[in-house]
Amino acid sequence: MGKKKKLSAEELKRRHQRMLNTFVREQWGEIPAEIEVKLKSLKAWGFDLLAGLRGGQQAVFVAPSEDKRAVGDTYESQGEEFVVQEVWNELKKGARILIRVGLEERRGVIRAYYLSPFGEETLLFTLPAAELLLAYFKKRGYGKLLEAFHSSGLTTEFIQKRGDQGKAYDFDHLPPKMRRALREGRDLIRKFTGVGRFTLVYFGKNKDGDDRYAVTWLLPTIHLFNVEVAERLEKLLAALD
Repeated sequence: MGKKKKLSAEELKRRHQRMLNTFVREQWGEIPAEIEVKLKSLKAWGFDLLAGLRGGQQAVFVAPSEDKRAVGDTYESQGEEFVVQEVWNELKKGARILIRVGLEERRGVIRAYYLSPFGEETLLFTLPAAELLLAYFKKRGYGKLLEAFHSSGLTTEFIQKRGDQGKAYDFDHLPPKMRRALREGRDLIRKFTGVGRFTLVYFGKNKDGDDRYAVTWLLPTIHLFNVEVAERLEKLLAALD
């Protein structure tokens, strides 16, 4: 194997300067393994909540919204027969929808549950977190989240870069838009997710007057299934351009 090329003193200096001027907003604690979501979130992910017969037994279940299941429909899925008796547009009083995230076979997995008013728990679906997130972002038109999506486990990482890297600006010389991004990144973590990490490094404008920068987000996967959090993150990424 050939000898590895050493970084020049100039490149080391640039990297050092870039590290010192990569600004971080970060807060950590226990990553939540379960949260409660509203029915509108389930619909936003592309599912309808139904009640009827599953294998001849009374049950609550989901079907893809694109299937447009209606009362009276009978269909088969994965070897089971379903009969639709109700299409719910609101939850029964005291009922809840819970989602849980875990790591299985080296990837994040999401499970959604219906919790009845009497405490009975029904598994609605199990899907890889990345698969559900990407389908959800696409359905909602979250172009920035789709573009920046990098990886997903217990946390999900987004990376958004614009332009070539250069000399990183120190905090005192950041333009108002970049300072605002740091404030809003801090607020999203503090007010909505409780834990997470946001980084920003700014390289000034290119010859066409466009900003050059790199930002990363690391947030609990489970919170991204909250429509309000996903919408806020989409807007924060869009505001950088």
